[in-house]
Amino acid sequence: MEKEERRQEVAPLGFPDFSLTVPYADALYYVQRRLGMFGRGDLKPFCEAQQLTYTNVVGLKNGTLKRQEPRLVQRLLRSFDVPAEVLRFPPDSPGGSFLLPDAGILTTFQSQIAYFKTCE
Repeated sequence: MEKEERRQEVAPLGFPDFSLTVPYADALYYVQRRLGMFGRGDLKPFCEAQQLTYTNVVGLKNGTLKRQEPRLVQRLLRSFDVPAEVLRFPPDSPGGSFLLPDAGILTTFQSQIAYFKTCE
């Protein structure tokens, strides 16, 4: 009986809509630009409030991490109110991609990236 109750609590995973995916490189670019918006001395309190390791966030911001960090990028996206799930797709990609919940969020995400690129 207890196993049946547990089974009912777990929601089934649906089919991901691959048209709503964002590659790791785009998500990293977005996160780096958003982190760059913090004023001097504001990043450390942000990291503490979000329970993120300051040195890892600075390394990600500056592009000095030795490997891709999809989970850290995901946590930062969520901190910036971009709900994203990590997908290991394509399977051989170390960073994978991120699945956004709907087309509206994807459109907003893409327009913000486009704006960041015009400011470079």
